[in-house]
Amino acid sequence: MGAERENENRPGGTATFRPMPRGIAPSDPSPRAAVDHGGHLAYAHGADDEEWEYPLWRRHLFMGIGSFTVGAVLLFGYLVLTPHGPHRGLLMVIDAGGVACWVGAFAPVGIRLLKTKWRVPFFFVWSVTTLTLIAVAARLDGGAESPITALLVLPVLFAALVYPLPTVVALGVVAEVFFAIVAATGVVVSPSKVAMSGVSLGLAGGIAIMAAVNRTAQDRDRQRLTARLHKLATHDGLTGCLTYQAFQDALEGEAARARRHGRPFSVVMVDLDSFKRINDEHGHDVGDATLRAVVQGLLAAARSTDVVGRLGGDELAVLLPDTDAEQAPLVAERFRAHARSAETPVGVTVSFGTATWSNQLESPADVIRHADQALYSAKHAGRDRLVVWEHCLGNT
Repeated sequence: MGAERENENRPGGTATFRPMPRGIAPSDPSPRAAVDHGGHLAYAHGADDEEWEYPLWRRHLFMGIGSFTVGAVLLFGYLVLTPHGPHRGLLMVIDAGGVACWVGAFAPVGIRLLKTKWRVPFFFVWSVTTLTLIAVAARLDGGAESPITALLVLPVLFAALVYPLPTVVALGVVAEVFFAIVAATGVVVSPSKVAMSGVSLGLAGGIAIMAAVNRTAQDRDRQRLTARLHKLATHDGLTGCLTYQAFQDALEGEAARARRHGRPFSVVMVDLDSFKRINDEHGHDVGDATLRAVVQGLLAAARSTDVVGRLGGDELAVLLPDTDAEQAPLVAERFRAHARSAETPVGVTVSFGTATWSNQLESPADVIRHADQALYSAKHAGRDRLVVWEHCLGNT
């Protein structure tokens, strides 16, 4: 296919060309998003974290209901085996009411709140409610010497499995306060036994807090390692921008968002001119330094939402979210100016091609192909220029 050029005799100018056949075979990316903050690229994985955390908290919710129900069954067995103790009928009602509350109220409410900011407050209220029922049952059973007081440690130990450290500490304090109230208002036959029970409860709470501290430290280390491995997997080691696959993932994510909201996006393809000659004449170290300098220029010109990726060799791409066909050349010119002013070890020129997605029938691969065809036209016209794929401007 031939090329119809404007401003052909103006080196380094902006032209509009009919596309020439050349493209990049896209991979099969997954719809995840990548974003750039202040020129420093960061791969967005908050959704992945949420997908990992939700099943954990969901299991924790049902494990809690199951374990507390088992505790209620054991309490019922204790009441049956001690029929002559005080308030047996009322305690059985409280025991059954606790199970009904956990299964009938906390379970459905908890499931709805697991993906919201109210998740931790919900679990805290649930644990405090459980501690309250245990304290009331212990007080009705006679006071701090009742074996029911031993159950006060269960919500605290259970919290240590997954609750944030401040929540575990708060529950430990609540458990001790409830024990003190039960001891102060109940019948005390053996002060030493009560004191021992209080110390045991405190030690168990301390162990739970230490377990929470250790878990928090492990989680922090895991998150740091995951972030480092994720960056190594998604960022190019030479330039610091996104790898080919990560860029494709960002492109798919942006396309999905654009379809939902009816907003356009653009892609700028970037290629260093005669890069092979630089490597051949000056060595690959100089070539790498030149490529890094150009990429730093692109990153410096990038807006907070723009995404820069390395597709292979010296070929780069920039994703411009919420950028239409009129805005894209202006943004691309800013990239071009920064690339031309980059402090490179040897002189180098850079060619640019841009295309815009604004058609629901087009795929992200189409936009990449169009921008790549415009880039090829820039190369064919003499390099060191920006070419806009004219189909996106409605000029065909």
